[in-house]
Amino acid sequence: MNRFTLLHLTALLLSGSLLGACSFSTSSESAFDSSKGLFNSASSPFTSSSDSSGDAKEKYEADVADYTADFVVSSSGTLDSFRTRLSELAENHGITDWENDRYTYLGIGRGLRKAKLGKPQISAFTESLSRNDPMKKQAIEDGLKK
Repeated sequence: MNRFTLLHLTALLLSGSLLGACSFSTSSESAFDSSKGLFNSASSPFTSSSDSSGDAKEKYEADVADYTADFVVSSSGTLDSFRTRLSELAENHGITDWENDRYTYLGIGRGLRKAKLGKPQISAFTESLSRNDPMKKQAIEDGLKK
């Protein structure tokens, strides 16, 4: 990510704190579109309460981390498109309430770390995605440490 793009992203993230209406970029979302195939092929490990294996949760978390890193680095799309794709990804894993699933936020934290963002960008993204929910913020912070 070049310096201008990073500064632009930082300004957008910090200026609103409500990123739902902000755009990371007006460029083509081809990077976003091309990542769909990777996640559409994912299995549905959470379809029953009896399947609570760590491997299934880890796979979902890893998929969220990969998508988050790709999204942040490509700077294509809006926070709304990010959330929409997270919803689709969770559905592919059989998760119906991704917004309250700890593994979603652990994966986001891992993805932010993987993208090698600076602390201001991580803070802005964390604030926007967690909506000041302590569980979500803590899970993102925990994911950053993985």
